[in-house]
Amino acid sequence: MKRKQNSFELDDEMFNPIPNYEQATPINKTKLKSMTLLDKLEQLIKLSRGCRFDDKFFKRHKTLIESTAADLELTTEETVMLCPFISDSESCVNTREMTEYFDCSPIILMRKAENLKTLMHRRYLRKRGSFHGNNPTYQLSEKAKAAFCNNQALPIVNTANLTAEEFMKRFNFLVREAGKANLIDEEELHYETMELLNNNPQLAIARNVNSLRVYKPDKVYLLYFCKRLVVDHQVQIPLHQLEFLASNDIEDEFPIHMNAGRHPFIREGLLELAGQDFLSNDVFQLTDKARKLFLSEYDIIANEEEEDEHSNMLHCNDIKPKALFYSAEDQGQINTLQHLLEDEQLQSIRDRLEKANLRKGFNCLFYGGPGTGKTETALQLARMTGRDIMQVDISSIRDKWYGETEKIVKGVFESYAQRVQKSKRIPILLINEADAVLSVRTNVGGNNPTLEKTENAIQNILLQAMEDIDGIMIATTNLTCNLDSAFDRRFLYKVEFHQPSVEAKTHIWKSFIPDLADADANVLARSYNFSGGQIENIARKVMVDHLLFGGTPDLNHIEELCSKEQIARSNTNSRRPIGFRS
Repeated sequence: MKRKQNSFELDDEMFNPIPNYEQATPINKTKLKSMTLLDKLEQLIKLSRGCRFDDKFFKRHKTLIESTAADLELTTEETVMLCPFISDSESCVNTREMTEYFDCSPIILMRKAENLKTLMHRRYLRKRGSFHGNNPTYQLSEKAKAAFCNNQALPIVNTANLTAEEFMKRFNFLVREAGKANLIDEEELHYETMELLNNNPQLAIARNVNSLRVYKPDKVYLLYFCKRLVVDHQVQIPLHQLEFLASNDIEDEFPIHMNAGRHPFIREGLLELAGQDFLSNDVFQLTDKARKLFLSEYDIIANEEEEDEHSNMLHCNDIKPKALFYSAEDQGQINTLQHLLEDEQLQSIRDRLEKANLRKGFNCLFYGGPGTGKTETALQLARMTGRDIMQVDISSIRDKWYGETEKIVKGVFESYAQRVQKSKRIPILLINEADAVLSVRTNVGGNNPTLEKTENAIQNILLQAMEDIDGIMIATTNLTCNLDSAFDRRFLYKVEFHQPSVEAKTHIWKSFIPDLADADANVLARSYNFSGGQIENIARKVMVDHLLFGGTPDLNHIEELCSKEQIARSNTNSRRPIGFRS
């Protein structure tokens, strides 16, 4: 069988060059309606090659150019400027290649420089290669390719009337694009940052940064410090981490002036030297003044480097609710304190005290036997009034009693004072087992006058700190007989925690062991003079036994546990007290 020979017609366009814009027939409006964005761009690429940006070109193909520009939400010149990048979307195009594409002089292209900036600003183009050479290169962005395939324009990003969180999120995005992503150069970063600042005068961060009489790049540097603290929780920043923000075509004087201590940010108290990193680079951080000025709209969570090693912060939202039962007398005092610590009430009282030239701080002493609920009451008061708690680790201070204790104690109160200044709601300074540091000053040193001098110096620091405190301090102690009278006078509120009454103990038993019958709870309350802490210990043992062996709580079994608790308590009380108590 004879094989049939393939035949085909020759296309003239295979041999003839693509007709220029003067030879091509303009596309009418009817045909445009059926064309996709890619169809329009394909036609425009053919027609724009060698157009020289002539007025004749824009007039002859006005319908196609204007329709495509409307689809892209660009001007007609910006739309035509995209053509060489779309025609070879995988390659980088430099300005020389653009002049060849349009068959125009470099001067004409220089006059169109703003169009290139707009295409970068809208993210249709990205700069590639050397950002600062004489012949920069550009490439069609991946976002633009995806948008064209979906027959869409790239969205115009709104940067006006943002919330504080949206503002910082946008700046963080710009920093990422200029940094690791390498999508925009420093000129575009500076331009968009200034746009962000100018469009959001309602925000303190934008308003106050914009008001600084410094160069635009310096404002970007300052915002970067703010961003690192708010977003990354990084307090201290080495200067070398800011290098990608700098312009390479001129000498960047920011690090020079910062290291020399003569930059306006140093002179105005906005940035301060924090030391050096392991590479011996100078490290800087925002000052408290700068935080108040620029970051008042943000909740700052600093990294662990800022935490005091002898205290820890407990946020009010992390305190779990717990039912506490008091005698009628104790309950009245607790209610008074809770009412005082309500924010609106406390602010009003502080204002009145200040006008009367009286101290605004409140020192409270919670005293009573072990397990009576002193510490837990302080925690629940903090939770109910929305106040964070700075808990002081007294044991860590004791450990260094013979060393740098004065510095540690002073540092605790200085750290608390800083937190009061930074917090929207005054936190509580909680010092447990306060008798260890507030006891009567005696000759504990014996033949060691240095030790006695150290202890007295510490107590003098405490007395002055309590006198000057501009916040709320709660100290707890099991003993009051050793309390120095000088300290006694400085506690405005002294709340004694008594052993719970039979009625209160009945409620405590029921709260810890809900399955316990009312009558059994009453029997236990009358039979055993336990504190709330001891009842909780027994309840925990009951739960452990239930998980190990099953069954429901039995009164006989609970009484057996109570007897063991009594023995443990008796043995504990028979021990000779040790430490700093006399």
